[in-house]
Amino acid sequence: MIAENLIYSDLRGIESHGISNLPIYVKRAKLGLYNLSGDIDILNLDKDIPLLLIDGKNNMGQVAAYKAVEPLVNKAKKSGIAAAFIGNTNHCGSLGYYGNMIANNDCIFIGMTNAPASMAPWGGKVKFVGTNPLCITIPYNGQVINLDMATSTVAKGKIYVALSKGDKIPDNWAFDANGKPTTDPQEALKGTLYPLGGYKGFGLAMLIDIISGLLTGSSWGPEVGSLHNTLDRGQDVGIVFIAINITDLMPIKEYNEKINCYIEKMKSVPRSDDNIEIMFPGEPELRKMEERLKNGIPINDKTYEEVIELAKEYNINFEV
Repeated sequence: MIAENLIYSDLRGIESHGISNLPIYVKRAKLGLYNLSGDIDILNLDKDIPLLLIDGKNNMGQVAAYKAVEPLVNKAKKSGIAAAFIGNTNHCGSLGYYGNMIANNDCIFIGMTNAPASMAPWGGKVKFVGTNPLCITIPYNGQVINLDMATSTVAKGKIYVALSKGDKIPDNWAFDANGKPTTDPQEALKGTLYPLGGYKGFGLAMLIDIISGLLTGSSWGPEVGSLHNTLDRGQDVGIVFIAINITDLMPIKEYNEKINCYIEKMKSVPRSDDNIEIMFPGEPELRKMEERLKNGIPINDKTYEEVIELAKEYNINFEV
């Protein structure tokens, strides 16, 4: 489950959620910060209500989230719409991965999760909410339309990627500890991230924190543990998945005809610049995946060296 999630991200060029996370996952596992049993508790499974309350039991987030998908889809097929509230878990990787799974069952997916504090309340200068991503995925032409976005201008993982590569970051990604824009990823990690759209991004992040943190019984705000820096306990992340069964709204053939027409008309809109192609959310990632399936996934030197060291430690033959 975890390997598939990491590969999903790297294939699509979402390197902040790919194999670059493998070393910290292994480190946390060695420190005993994960329950590695794979055992979770799913409440309300047999009740005639479209809500699932899931205790992730401090498993890795990918495990708890993956195991929520099948019962969630079953509930949605029965009730038309269903939601899974997953508490007491950890970083679950790319939300779009689960969106793909649910969209492949002719359902619309809405997913959200809270994250370690990295943004200040609008007008403040101390971290309070995370980058708290929102993902919406719908089926389209055998693939998916997938909006998977952080509520900050950029996902924090991209700053870690820039740090690992020794790169600078744009000056509109983050502030340093003094609240000043910075291009240094090290200083950015000491400061706060810029909310997407200013106060609007903070508002989204706050409400996602409440829905996925408070309502799952998980931590919220600055109490959510950091994947990289909280090394004495689990992160206690909260995740919410919603599935909407399309066939309870219209026949799937009609849906496919309408969505194909929609995208065709959208792409026919006159361009403001002939060098800029009109694309739907997730289309650049789909193209990146096609290219990387043919030519392979590039890995930066630092990540490659870390993976080589892990392979040696566990006597795994790893040759690239």
